[in-house]
Amino acid sequence: MRRLLMIISLALVLVLTATAVNAQGSIAATDDRATIDFPNSLTFSVHLKSDTPINQVVLEYGSDQLTCGKVVAKAFPDVTPGKELDVKWTWEMKQSGSQPPGSHIWWRWRVTDANAHESVTEQQSIVWLDQQHPWQTVTGSLLNLHWYGSKSFGPELHDSAVQSLSDLAKSTGLKLDSPADLYIYADTQDMRDAVLYEPGWTGGLAYPEHNIVIIGISADQIDWGKRTEAHELTHVLVGHLTFSCLGDVPTWLNEGLAVYGEGGPEDAALQQFKNAVTDDKLISVRSLSGGFSEDPAKADLSYSESYSLVNFLVKQYGQDKMLSLLKALRDGATVDEALQSNYGFDIDGFEDAWRAGINAKPRSTANTRPTATPSPTMVPTFVPVSGAPIGPTMAPTRDRPTPTPISIAQVPARTDQPASTVPSTNTPSIDSSIVIVIIVSGVLLLGLIVFIISRRRQRMDV
Repeated sequence: MRRLLMIISLALVLVLTATAVNAQGSIAATDDRATIDFPNSLTFSVHLKSDTPINQVVLEYGSDQLTCGKVVAKAFPDVTPGKELDVKWTWEMKQSGSQPPGSHIWWRWRVTDANAHESVTEQQSIVWLDQQHPWQTVTGSLLNLHWYGSKSFGPELHDSAVQSLSDLAKSTGLKLDSPADLYIYADTQDMRDAVLYEPGWTGGLAYPEHNIVIIGISADQIDWGKRTEAHELTHVLVGHLTFSCLGDVPTWLNEGLAVYGEGGPEDAALQQFKNAVTDDKLISVRSLSGGFSEDPAKADLSYSESYSLVNFLVKQYGQDKMLSLLKALRDGATVDEALQSNYGFDIDGFEDAWRAGINAKPRSTANTRPTATPSPTMVPTFVPVSGAPIGPTMAPTRDRPTPTPISIAQVPARTDQPASTVPSTNTPSIDSSIVIVIIVSGVLLLGLIVFIISRRRQRMDV
């Protein structure tokens, strides 16, 4: 009886193991890749093989960035049901807007077979970057600077950027809390070629949600480049500190801090600001809370005046108050509420105090409300909206049972591309066949126990 019990138990273990392996390994993936056509498109492709016909394949993808909640884009490639499929889908950047160079894009495939069994591949990622340039990298102080060209060019710009960040931390308290990437193109034309739909005047762009800055700096513009990288990195610092789905940072504060970060306005811009003070042609602070004017002269004055406003707050009240102001805006306070709680005046009272501090004439009360105008500012023209869809077919992930990870062990790798391993990080769902086997096995074991007990009772009676 003991031998019989051992044999039955071993058989049950083998059946359960075989069933579990079959349920988890019924779909296999190879050649799971993403091909870059920079900056136009990114093509995802995979080869799938299954014991059961595959009915549907969904590509889930996205970008590593700050978002309001978990956001996942979905694409639905056309597939003809079958046991072996080559699936492909292309993300057209011209339709959705270009991702910033250096951003990390991830993807995975969700596969459903004819039995409604759902499986998912291991998540993979790729760096969205133009590979025609021989990129070099220098790293330090949470700042990764990427460039191509002269060997001394990159380290010099990196040292300058690190010093700018150090100066900004001392004066305002703004600090990097995670690594940032700075991509330096050889000139502004190379930089503009790397992104889509940017104005011809663009020289640098900051992407706070991605912790990325890109700038075009030629060898004869290195002084301008140092100022610009400080300006754009300040946008990243402010963007990270104030990121939320509740509030917004007024343009005068965002741009004023950026100009403060680069060391203040240049001589010509500073002289223009002094003339505006003398001639009583300053722009109201409420107007500067919205967009800056398209007129170049007014835009230049807007930057200089914004710097003066920030400089006044930092010099008069210190860096702790500035950080508290930014955090209040992050937490959903209006500009008036944030100023009132930290400094004791609203935006009009702030302008009054600032004008008195710089010996300007009192503000006019005839029109204190802003007029909506376009905003050609150094704030990045393309910044993915927090929590917004990425790509044409995005939707938030829905609560669902944990899918079975796709195994690649059963399909040999092709000669043109090695198969990627797909170790499981998910808990597999219980297949219905396993449940049936468990129930049947339990009944058999119960019957065996009853049989053994009855035999023992018969022997005792004898």
